[in-house]
Amino acid sequence: MTPNSMLSRLVSHLSLIAVIVLSQMAAAQTLSPEREGRIEFNSFTPKTMYDLAREHRENWAEQTVWGDLSLPKSDAAKVPAIVLMHGSGGVEASMAQWVQAFNEIGVATFVVYVFEPRGVNRTAEDQTRVPYAADVVDAFQALQVLASHPRIDATRIGIMGFSRGGSATFRTAEEPFRRAVIKTDLKFALHIPVYAGCNQVYWSPQITKAPILNLVGEADDYTLPEPCERLARRYADAGATVRTIEYAGAGHSWDGMYPVSYQPRATSAAPCGVLRWDIEPWTITSERTGETIDPPKLNEFFAGCSKLGAHVGRNEAAFRKSRSDAQAFVREVFFASQ
Repeated sequence: MTPNSMLSRLVSHLSLIAVIVLSQMAAAQTLSPEREGRIEFNSFTPKTMYDLAREHRENWAEQTVWGDLSLPKSDAAKVPAIVLMHGSGGVEASMAQWVQAFNEIGVATFVVYVFEPRGVNRTAEDQTRVPYAADVVDAFQALQVLASHPRIDATRIGIMGFSRGGSATFRTAEEPFRRAVIKTDLKFALHIPVYAGCNQVYWSPQITKAPILNLVGEADDYTLPEPCERLARRYADAGATVRTIEYAGAGHSWDGMYPVSYQPRATSAAPCGVLRWDIEPWTITSERTGETIDPPKLNEFFAGCSKLGAHVGRNEAAFRKSRSDAQAFVREVFFASQ
């Protein structure tokens, strides 16, 4: 080995160590017990889900992101918390409903901003504007930040996500992704995906086995309920306690603060059926046909079946019921022994 190649390997090794240290610094902040509101923290933007799964940290761009922490009125020394992950429209006004829903039952909330720190407002028309891996890493980094807060019980931190954020909520139950980011046993204590996108599944039977409440809309023509119902059964078969609730007549974004409308530019790959990435071998399989798809041909595959247009908007009955169902689930998991 030449001196130059030895130096190159040393620099690469030191760079990797630096990136790992930075990821752990997210949990090393000194937060006062009263600290809430806007909190900035370190995160990363992996180029691809493969770079995340294989921990190719040389392809993880450093990124400062932020979240809004809201603590409940509680006399308890430590309270549980929920990380809230937004959908393709970014953090919308509807998120305040969920902050209130959890705060009023004694649970803190941390609303994570994935898009704005990366200079993006929304991705509904083009999901490639922010890599999906960014949502997953931000969620895990947020978990570490909350675990370091003096008022938060690190063993009782859950995650709830909507649409694209719901996809990340499922994926944070995957051990290969968790281990790539978090170097301790810290994990989410529960998962609540809401009208999630489940047509692109990253799967490993190695899951955290934390309980899952899967909330879907019967009339969702954007992400469709059936793929998430099937994915939920897959998690159940792998050992997680899972419950799926389907809301009759509810479409996508049933908690939105706007009436139902048709969005002609919303891009959906739902007509393509479910593609499953098996994480360990990293093979891509069409669950509809059984064929294996080569990564270089993915764009061609999606171009032939993706569609434009979907309905989004509020369904008051579905929102009220989902709010109640989510509160009951969180109470059951976080306060069962009290």
